[in-house]
Amino acid sequence: MSNNRSVTVTGLDETIKMLDELGKKGDQVARDASSRAATLMRQGYLVQAMTSATGLSRRTIMRYSYVKRATPKYESARINFSGSGIPATEYKYSLKRTSVATRAQVLVEWLGGQKLAAGFINPLGKAKHPLMTRSQKTTRNGKSYTYRKPLQTALAPSLATLYLSLPEGEVDNEASEILSRELVTLLDELLDE
Repeated sequence: MSNNRSVTVTGLDETIKMLDELGKKGDQVARDASSRAATLMRQGYLVQAMTSATGLSRRTIMRYSYVKRATPKYESARINFSGSGIPATEYKYSLKRTSVATRAQVLVEWLGGQKLAAGFINPLGKAKHPLMTRSQKTTRNGKSYTYRKPLQTALAPSLATLYLSLPEGEVDNEASEILSRELVTLLDELLDE
C-alpha cells in the first residue's frame, strides 16, 4: 500500500511560466526548492508534530527518517520514514494491567490517545521495563521450536505508521507553504544575480 502525498503551489501557472523561461536553470531551481522544502518540513513541522504527541525525541525522529533529494531523474524530493518498530522506551509509555499478575500491556502515547506496543511489562518486577514477547512455534507434527533470544525491549509502532496518523490536510498545507516560500526565495536570488 502506498500513501504518497503531493503538494501544490499557489500561483502555480505564473511560477511554471517563469521556470520554463529559465530553461535548465529553472529545472535546477525547482529541484533545489523541493529538496530544501523537504528538509525544512522534516526538521521543523514533522519533528514538532510527532514529539508533542508521543514523547519521541527529535534525535529518534531524525534517525528513523531521511530526505531523498530531488535529482534530474526524480524531480521531487521525498521524506522517507522507516517501517521498523521503535523501542517502546523511546515513547512516553504506561502499563495496563491484565488478569495475569506478572503481565501488563504496554501502551505508548499516540496522536489523540494511546496505542498498544508489541510486548509486556511485569508489574511485579523491580524495573517495570517493557519487554518483547518471546516467540514459540509448534509444527503439525507436534515439534516445538522456541526462539531463544535474550529479553529485549518491546517494539512500538514505526515512524511510518505515526506519519500516516498525522492529519492529512494539515501536513499538506504546511508542506505547500514551505515549498512556496522556498521557491520564491530561490527565484528571487536567481533574479537578483
